[in-house]
This record gives sequence, C-alpha cells and structure tokens, in this order.
Amino acid sequence: MKNKKENKQIKIIDKISDKAIKQVEIESSGNRRIYYEWFRYVELVSKDLRKYLN
Repeated sequence: MKNKKENKQIKIIDKISDKAIKQVEIESSGNRRIYYEWFRYVELVSKDLRKYLN
C-alpha cells in the first residue's frame, strides 16, 4: 500500500515539475538568466504542490 501511495506522489511531483519547466522555458525564451529561471521554477512547483499538501 505504501508503494502505491509513493508512486502516486512521484507522478504528481513529476507532472508539476514538467509543467513548471515548460512555463520557465516559455518565459525565458532565449534569455540566459539561470538563477532567475531556477527561482521561477521553484516558485511554480511550490505553488502547485500547495494544492496537494493542504
């Protein structure tokens, strides 16, 4: 049972992470501001994870 729950959590995290990466790629579109992109990625992931943690 625990393994099934972990798999579901991993799928959720992967989905949120992929969504955030795509959004950062759209927003950066050629810019080389790596630090900004990293913080934006973290912001997007944390925003979507709040739905599942609350």
